[in-house]
Amino acid sequence: MQSQITIGYIGGLVLNLLIFILLIVILTYIMRLETIGCACAEHSNKDFIKSFTIISLVFLLLSSFISINDIYDNFGETIAVLAAVVTIVFYVIFIVYIYLTFEYVRFLINEKCKCSEGISRDIIMVGTMIELILFIVALFTAIIIPVLIESILSVMARLPNFRDQVREGIYNPVSSLRKSPRKLSKSAKDIGKFLKKSAKDLKKLSKRR
Repeated sequence: MQSQITIGYIGGLVLNLLIFILLIVILTYIMRLETIGCACAEHSNKDFIKSFTIISLVFLLLSSFISINDIYDNFGETIAVLAAVVTIVFYVIFIVYIYLTFEYVRFLINEKCKCSEGISRDIIMVGTMIELILFIVALFTAIIIPVLIESILSVMARLPNFRDQVREGIYNPVSSLRKSPRKLSKSAKDIGKFLKKSAKDLKKLSKRR
């Protein structure tokens, strides 16, 4: 168990280090374009890319030294959950930022912007492409695939009961209509249980961090 935690911790540090290096390359590249006055590199997304790069560097530095678990131990559950929500929001915006940076570099290439050429531009192009692929894979493996599997299993488990309800609705519609309010009430309770479970899962996630 200890070796698994160590491997996961080291893997997270390596990933953060690679992202940190990419962010530094992006920031220095944007600043160089501004310094040399590269007119063909002007784009509506450039200021956002520069600003959010700085924000991301600060956020990654803080998150490398202060974990959600540390916040939970020192400030309590409420602040830890809030920090977890802020982290989720940050990474959602970060995905958009990576995509916009990738599109910005493609714009420079398509416009044949000579003063923007260099090894930094190539590194950013490849790095952002890899980041997008990793985020898509992580999204599927961590969220979409488990939800789909759970939904399929839930549907399969309810198929026999669903067939009985359809049969009852056909042969005894009056009785089926009488049971409708109870079914709606049960559905509302199920939704409430799902929301409570989601909140508990978020709290557990914040404790693990």
